Amino acid sequence: MTNFRSKFSEFFVGFNSLTAACSNTLKFCADVFVWFSNGQVKKVSSGDGIYYQACIHPEGTHVVYSGNSSGPPRVWKANLKTGKVVPLTPADSGARHPVFTWDGKRIAFSSDRASGQAPALVEDMDPGGGPPKNLTVNIFTMDSNGMNVKQLTAGPYQDVRPTFSPDGKHIAFSSNRSGRRRIWVVSSDGNTEPNPLQEKGWGGRPWYSVDGKWIFFFTDIEGRHQICKISAEGGEVVPLPNDDQGQSHEPFSDPMNERLLIHSTRGGFRLLWRIWELPLDGSPPRRLMPPGFSLAAHPTRSKNGTITFDVVRFTPLGYVKKILASFFV
Repeated sequence: MTNFRSKFSEFFVGFNSLTAACSNTLKFCADVFVWFSNGQVKKVSSGDGIYYQACIHPEGTHVVYSGNSSGPPRVWKANLKTGKVVPLTPADSGARHPVFTWDGKRIAFSSDRASGQAPALVEDMDPGGGPPKNLTVNIFTMDSNGMNVKQLTAGPYQDVRPTFSPDGKHIAFSSNRSGRRRIWVVSSDGNTEPNPLQEKGWGGRPWYSVDGKWIFFFTDIEGRHQICKISAEGGEVVPLPNDDQGQSHEPFSDPMNERLLIHSTRGGFRLLWRIWELPLDGSPPRRLMPPGFSLAAHPTRSKNGTITFDVVRFTPLGYVKKILASFFV
């Protein structure tokens, strides 16, 4: 009975958090927030649509993220000192998953701009943030001001979730080039063909270790999404044993090289994502939630300790549908 009451309470915590102020024209809405080291939390997106999957500048000065109030998702850049937000990609094509290089000078992102197809729209976007099933999406880079755009991958594939190696010479990404979505690598100058690292299973949202020797990502391990690693040269997929419960996604290497930031459903319902620190020494994970928030996802952290995260909200009916669906997954 105690466990039932706990889960019932968790349901309504999730309902109240996930269903607030969502636009009726979208399947869900989302906003990007910044959590400063002094404890202050500030919303940096405009609150009128879907904005999420952010990446903070290594020095904590800017944030890039994707989304829009309507039409194709775009990449946006927010100045944390002035509050100014500017679009870095055009309005006539879709762009998502922006990330900074480790020196903050370049940005990688995925886009349908070279697909020859109609762009994806935020009105059709699902909470996972991926592109529509049959849309071609490739990897691009640009300067941190949006200039000097360069296409790195090509072909009728879905190349998503790019991330730079610490030296900036390579980009790991998730792609369906082999049928299933797996981890691939391409040189950041675009002079080599993409190379598959993962031979079995599937892989989502890679991120390099601080020393560049490993690539962290998440995949299915015995029916549960778990954080794993693979050598940057390829090889065996190694699950992280201290990620031992719940569904875990989106590993991000903390600049101190002591832990990963992830979002996970540890100890809760499948939809209630919360931020956790996953120590690389194998010690137990630690919940790391901004004050005043009962859920948060897609964390990144800068050298000065500033953290970005996002919060997704559904229509009330949409939330109930998601909860019911989660019991059958």
